[in-house]
Amino acid sequence: MVKLVVGLGNPGAKYAKTRHNAGFIVLDSYAAKKGLVFRYSKYCKGEVAAIADTVFLKPANYMNLSGQAVKAAKDFFHVELQDILVLTDDVESPLGIFRFKREGGAKGHNGLRSIESSLGTKSYARIWVGISRDNTIPLDQYVLEPFRKEELEKLNEEEDKIHQLIDEWILGVTNV
Repeated sequence: MVKLVVGLGNPGAKYAKTRHNAGFIVLDSYAAKKGLVFRYSKYCKGEVAAIADTVFLKPANYMNLSGQAVKAAKDFFHVELQDILVLTDDVESPLGIFRFKREGGAKGHNGLRSIESSLGTKSYARIWVGISRDNTIPLDQYVLEPFRKEELEKLNEEEDKIHQLIDEWILGVTNV
């Protein structure tokens, strides 16, 4: 039984530290802690790393098309829906707060909409990573702005907790 952990974000240096890339940021820190190295896979349409029976994916296409890579990886590795976990940004939660959901809607998130469209279901787990929200600027502009230094430090302070949650999900012991 293979599990698939997906970090959502936009590819390229231009977006590397943006709020919308919180999923990539969390997955990169998790991979670094585990000594994993991502390599591009044409079969999965993204960067892939693996340890034991778990595959980690960073889609190579833009956020709004990330479902294509998730579906490709799911099919290539024969992953069941209940064995998919998506890490994504959440403007509705305070910075650094994260929430685990076994399934649910996209809440207006285009990356999750793409995944739901590609998979044909909302039945996959996700960890929402809080990035807060600034109502003084348009949302599409806000999520594409880079985190400030102190915001990245706040995320780093919480990374052990979110890494533990990822580990628990992989092991099947998540009690939330």
